[in-house]
Amino acid sequence: MTCETMGNRQRKGSGIPEPIVLELPSSSEYLLLARLVVSCAGQLAEFEPEDVYDLKLAVTEAATNVIRHTTVGSFQVEYKVLPGTVEITVVDRGGGFDVGKLTEEPGEHGGFGLAVIRSLVDEVVLNSSTEGTRLKMIRRATLPDSPPEI
Repeated sequence: MTCETMGNRQRKGSGIPEPIVLELPSSSEYLLLARLVVSCAGQLAEFEPEDVYDLKLAVTEAATNVIRHTTVGSFQVEYKVLPGTVEITVVDRGGGFDVGKLTEEPGEHGGFGLAVIRSLVDEVVLNSSTEGTRLKMIRRATLPDSPPEI
C-alpha cells in the first residue's frame, strides 16, 4: 500500500486506528523498509518535511542499534499514527542490557545512537530486560510558521 493509498483510506492528519507492524530481519539491507514506512506515517500525520526527515533518522538509529548490539534474527518496528503525532516502537527479543549504565552523555559504554535519537524526537521510553529491549519514540508535528500579523 502506498502513502497515497493509505491517505485515501484515511483523512490525512486524523491518524490511523491500527498500528502498522513490521517484522524485519536483523540486517542493514532492510533499514530502507523501516524508513519508507515512517516516511508514510509522517505524511499521514501531516508532518513538515523536516519532521519526517528527523523520524527517518531516528528509526534508522534505533534499528541500527538492534542490528549492531543484539544477536537476534529479527526485530519488530511498530508505527502508530495519531493526530499530529507519530509513535515508533522498536522491539527486539535479545538479552537486554542494563539501562542504568547509560547516561545522558555518550561515552565509553556507547549511547551515541540513543543520544542522536533523543535529539530527534520529543519523547523516548526505553525498557530493557533479559527478555529483550523496547524503545518507544514519540514525535509531535511541528506547527508551521504562521505569517506575521499585519
